[in-house]
Amino acid sequence: MPPSRKPHIVFIVLDTHRYDRLGAYGCTRGLTPNLDAFAGSATLFEHAVSPAQWTIPSHASMFSGEFPTTHLTTQSGDMLDPAFRTLAVWLRCSGYDTTGYCNNPLVGVIDNGLTRGFNTFYNYGGAVPTTPASDLRRSLRLLSQVWERYTQLLRKISYPVQNMVARSERVFRFTLNPALVPLWTRFANFKGDTPRSAADTTRFVQQKIGPGQKQPQFLFANFMETHLPFSAPEPFFSRFAPTVKAERAAQDFLRVYNTQALRWLMPMETPFSALEAQTLNEMYDVEAAYQDHLLGRLLETLDQPYHRENTVVVIAADHGEMLGEHQLMSHGFGVYEELVRVPLMIRFPGQQQGERVSARVSTVQIFHTLLEAAGLDGREVEEHLAAPLEKFSLRRTSPPRTLPLVVSEAYPPQNVIRILEKENPGLLERFHCRSVYRAAYNQSAEKLIQVEPGPTALYRLDQDPREEHDLGAALNDAQRHPLQVGLDLFKDYALDRRPQTWTRRDVRIEDPRVLQRLKDLGYID
Repeated sequence: MPPSRKPHIVFIVLDTHRYDRLGAYGCTRGLTPNLDAFAGSATLFEHAVSPAQWTIPSHASMFSGEFPTTHLTTQSGDMLDPAFRTLAVWLRCSGYDTTGYCNNPLVGVIDNGLTRGFNTFYNYGGAVPTTPASDLRRSLRLLSQVWERYTQLLRKISYPVQNMVARSERVFRFTLNPALVPLWTRFANFKGDTPRSAADTTRFVQQKIGPGQKQPQFLFANFMETHLPFSAPEPFFSRFAPTVKAERAAQDFLRVYNTQALRWLMPMETPFSALEAQTLNEMYDVEAAYQDHLLGRLLETLDQPYHRENTVVVIAADHGEMLGEHQLMSHGFGVYEELVRVPLMIRFPGQQQGERVSARVSTVQIFHTLLEAAGLDGREVEEHLAAPLEKFSLRRTSPPRTLPLVVSEAYPPQNVIRILEKENPGLLERFHCRSVYRAAYNQSAEKLIQVEPGPTALYRLDQDPREEHDLGAALNDAQRHPLQVGLDLFKDYALDRRPQTWTRRDVRIEDPRVLQRLKDLGYID
């Protein structure tokens, strides 16, 4: 590839995918052979941290390079401020053709600004999915193209209605009725259509990213097969869910649980029984294995010599999933490792062998990494971000390029809070559900969890990976822990970068002590 040629970029998000289900991260159950093979030829980040605990704020952070406290896109009804140029906007302005294939309706259907900058965006989720024309015989291609244009028209007509429905608390509460859950999860394409989207994404790579393509391509794809509710396609069910297959009680529990969407959202009154926990973990394994199978052809295509030399490929999760740990389910509350530690793999053009990076990093840095890979290192970018791209690029991972402080933030979903206030208000207080959770990591395996307002916890992840032994009692109020100090400085930094009245504000921190500490932490120059 000539040095002046911009690389193609493929950004794959594995929605709701835990890191501990990949063989590359130590899983021994053989769930993800295709992803593991890719990891063997890529740079794998062993301790990547998501900036948020659920889809909308996490995608907003990866697309903007900012944390939730800054971009404030933390609820279903929020709109990403136009002052934050998204990854797709930057790349399109740099000459890229930008295309999205998305299964999550919270990214592709709800009007929240996340699709800003895409020339073409296909939604496999939502009541009216929009999909590309099928690769049919030449005699039927015209009909297929007409159908594609028709679905795009339906999207424009139906999306305002879908947005209203998605943001209505009354409708949200109504859909939690167990009798309705099977209907909207199936007929409203809640999890999209992974078989179709994986095939379409593969075909796009085969047809649009190749030696004859002069315009560089940016391809974003979201797959969310591992999200609740859990189903059981064969042969993955028989192989990875033996307890569920053999035990009638497990089948009965799964059938009921798949219809109780409120239980997916709220903390648990009591822990799962051993059988219940085994059921959900096995079914999650089934979904992870099934999705890996569906991605096999795509990853095989990206492994061809042309793509290895000319394409940046990023595979990451937006967040993980709680399966009963700490009496939490799904991804509404908390910043525990099962939820915010995520898989992250990047293969750069011309990379000949795999590499493992043990430093803790943030998936926010994907934004900076891809812009740098695209050659966007000019003054305009640096002024917008208040720092050179290379400062946060994941292509440079050895000290001092690693961040001494990595942060994750969990803003509570307010629609869930309002339902909990009527359904079970005691859980709100018990689990501090109204509070903002923040986790701060250093490069010494220490993790501090701060609840505002609420308690502060401290863990040593190398000795206590499940976060079962809180060392917070050892925190000395007179001598604050460095992670506490760092987290306070981070909040000052993030708050100062918020836009005001739809315009970007430059970083202007008046306190010289705060300014110096932020420089010491590496957030500003």
